[in-house]
Amino acid sequence: MSRPWLPTGALDRALNHQVSFNELSHAGVCEGIDRHFFSSLGATAAPIRLRVNEVWTDAAHGAGALNTPPRTGSELLEQVTATISAAFVDAGVPGNIAHVQAFVIASQLACEEFLNVDRLLSVPNVEQIVYQQVLDVSVRGTEVCFHKTTTYKAKGGETLTQVVDLGTKIWTERSYLGYGDTWRLHAQVTNAAVRLSGALERDVLLGSDERVTSAARHFKVPRAPNGFWGCLTQVFSRLAGLLGKRGIEVVVGNAENLADVKAVTRPGQLELTYLDEDFDRSALLVCAAQDYGWWNNGVAEYRSVDDQVMRGDYLLDDELQFKAYIANGNAKADRHASLLLAAKKLTVGDDLRGGGRFALASHTNRYAGEYLTRAALAAEAQATLLKDLEDALGGDLFRYSMTNHDFITLGAENILARHDAALLEYAQLLCRLERAQTAEGLAPAAELPELRRRVDALARAHDLSGLSEPEQIMQVKKRLVKAVIKRIEEAFRDDPGGAFQVLTTLAYAEKASQHVVIQGDGGPQFLNGHDETRQISIFIRNPARPNVAGQAFIKFCSSVNTLGERGEIRFGRSTLAKDRFHEAKMASVSFWRVEDNEEPTLVNAWYYATFELNVPVTPPLDPSPV
Repeated sequence: MSRPWLPTGALDRALNHQVSFNELSHAGVCEGIDRHFFSSLGATAAPIRLRVNEVWTDAAHGAGALNTPPRTGSELLEQVTATISAAFVDAGVPGNIAHVQAFVIASQLACEEFLNVDRLLSVPNVEQIVYQQVLDVSVRGTEVCFHKTTTYKAKGGETLTQVVDLGTKIWTERSYLGYGDTWRLHAQVTNAAVRLSGALERDVLLGSDERVTSAARHFKVPRAPNGFWGCLTQVFSRLAGLLGKRGIEVVVGNAENLADVKAVTRPGQLELTYLDEDFDRSALLVCAAQDYGWWNNGVAEYRSVDDQVMRGDYLLDDELQFKAYIANGNAKADRHASLLLAAKKLTVGDDLRGGGRFALASHTNRYAGEYLTRAALAAEAQATLLKDLEDALGGDLFRYSMTNHDFITLGAENILARHDAALLEYAQLLCRLERAQTAEGLAPAAELPELRRRVDALARAHDLSGLSEPEQIMQVKKRLVKAVIKRIEEAFRDDPGGAFQVLTTLAYAEKASQHVVIQGDGGPQFLNGHDETRQISIFIRNPARPNVAGQAFIKFCSSVNTLGERGEIRFGRSTLAKDRFHEAKMASVSFWRVEDNEEPTLVNAWYYATFELNVPVTPPLDPSPV
């Protein structure tokens, strides 16, 4: 039966719910998800159980749950956003827009109004309570379907009185019949179904035929069309849709006889207590769906301008923009992986040495600087700068001690050569001893006793005697880093702020360049060990006059020509092992400016990488017998 939309009807209000696509803060979304889905994190009632693409997000479901179930709202938001974004990208949505739209859709999990629309369908003034809630999310291409099922039981009882099902679909599509540069998010409440048992069932039936009851008033169940005038009324109602009027289709009856009605469909295996086939068959079903007229449960338009995402005419906030930028880089990397697998060869980036012009997006330098600043602030708050410097520099300071390679230079001179010769000699001998005892050793076995004797003598001189060789190596790496710090502080003797900025740049700039510049452009990541050559050059420009901050310029160079034994290369969501490659090379450079009264700034950066896969050799055919 169809009837005009009524603003006071529960079914009508549920079908007309407006989905908000306004961007919320990341912290606010995480807090809302904590409240609704994690009972231990501030929820006031039993949490809603969530299933995404038929996989439960809580560990209680064992084999049917995620391998690493999210523990907080932040982790759940990240997982759901990644799932939706990946599906959108695979369906052709640009990576940055896909991430923003996925975040907006996943944010509905924190929205009180979105999650509680089904409460409108609860029969009022009845002694019943909410018993269990399940939200099933299904991602298919550019569509995300939400289905919420809520069960009610009588106060003090163990039998179900009412079950409410509500379906909502959110999808994205390209504007102008697929030829525009705008992607529109649409929302539609697809169906609402209420199953009633016992007295509630009689309430609705009597209300529709004999007397008006609270349940009948609540659902506004229309009477079945009777005779010619009833059918004529239905025709005029539909014609009113041409004039902008809206209508809903309402079906009432025994659920067993209405199994083919679309609004009745519910995802399977929701594991709700007391809800079984017997209840579904015996309950009275009241269901509704949007019918004639123009319906709009929410629309928002997104487009990319200079790689920045805009919603309508408004630029999104920086935090979401940065994540969308990285997501766009990951989408580019996925395309690079596909090209490599198809053509067996790939070149990415641009080699400025050959006269190329690697064009960074206008905001890339700013993102890199902000990334470094956030890392520096976190290190300052947690007092981890020294450890982070040791992680970033210690290993290569030790490794290069036995070579002629100047790993870190200050004013074109090896930063440690002039003042720390004894420490460098100790590091060199430890490095030789370590390598001499491995398969790649450079020293003959006869030299080992002499090497150990000299190492022991230097260990005593540096107050490290009694430690094992690995322990000595660890301590020497730390002392090499501290020697670098001392040289930097001496160079900035009257400018401690400048020294601190240089040290934070040494600790985090290469990570910022890798994560923001290379990954943001869809470049590769070399994993699990590789033969990398690094060089860091520091140049100091003294202030031109008193009370003016000086400047430092730091250049980071890196080149990779071979992979380690367990080396891998990652392009977006694809990871290829070392044995897949015939050749894998990459070079990168970043140039940073550091001033005492400003945050470190990325001035320029580029990278260039070439790859060639091994081509399986087809064995020659056996010669035909003569």
